Amino acid sequence: MPTPRTRPHRLSPARPGRWLILFALGCLSVLGSTHLAYAQEAKTYDLRPRWTPGQSAHYEVWTRRTQHATVTLGNQSRSTNLTMTSEGEITWAVDKVKPDGSAVCTMTLDWLTLEYSPGGGKTLKNDSRKGSGDIEPFHALLKAMAGVPIKVSVGPDGTITKVQGVKAVRAKIKPELKDTVPQDLDFIETATDLATLVAAPGSVQVGKKWKTDLKWTWSDAPFKGYMHHDMTFTLSGVEDVAGVPIAVVDGRSKLKLELDRSDLPDGMPPFDVKLVKGELLSQVMFDLTRSEAVGRNSIQTTTIDVTIRMPNATITRRVEQTLQGQALRVEEE
Repeated sequence: MPTPRTRPHRLSPARPGRWLILFALGCLSVLGSTHLAYAQEAKTYDLRPRWTPGQSAHYEVWTRRTQHATVTLGNQSRSTNLTMTSEGEITWAVDKVKPDGSAVCTMTLDWLTLEYSPGGGKTLKNDSRKGSGDIEPFHALLKAMAGVPIKVSVGPDGTITKVQGVKAVRAKIKPELKDTVPQDLDFIETATDLATLVAAPGSVQVGKKWKTDLKWTWSDAPFKGYMHHDMTFTLSGVEDVAGVPIAVVDGRSKLKLELDRSDLPDGMPPFDVKLVKGELLSQVMFDLTRSEAVGRNSIQTTTIDVTIRMPNATITRRVEQTLQGQALRVEEE
């Protein structure tokens, strides 16, 4: 399991320390959920957001995308590798809680870094806190996103329903780079993977499951579309960590690729894009006293085949990709 870099942080004495959360996450990843579902009372737990206006949390986030691509033309093939690693810090603040349990929150990407490592080549670094980066379009995008407050609408069950404020990101970037700004749906995905549990039940026992469907953007130039997630969550156990009750929720998703054919280049030859296999596994440690995630990690693996039929030849491209992600609460108020 990936571990974020150490940073100074502030936690109240009653809260589990950062090292303890990391240790617990590591143990849970090794032991698996079956060891958590020990004999417990038939107690039910509320996993929905039960927040107080003014409540806030600060998260370290980390993602790594590793990709192996093989292009084949006739009897010849060529393989390439790349790695993209991103780190950052995000502040989550509860602005308003409505009578039905829904809320309006502010998500601020305080700073972001992105390292691009082509196979066998020099690692190119970009940091929103610096004046320039090795890949200027990437660096400009990081600086445009950093510090912009994004308003997030959260449903009573923790589902992120809407974001506002992406226009402010576009306003900070050069016109020729506006297409690089993520869509609203991408910011919804970021918020979904931060403080809440998705479609969380108000009353659930250890060992019980719930399901939901999610849809996120997908692209592999020149192709675009959506990756559908048929998610199943399980409350695997409830543990006492430094005096704080922590719910451990495991997630598993079957993936389905939906291709958007509305914006393809003119004259595109016949092609097929096929998701050969895809799976997402996740685990969330959820603070039951504050109704927010303490730590979460995920790993998504996909294999996608693209076949392009030219007049005199067929080109195939197989992309095997692993996407790892982690968020860790390091401060709360």
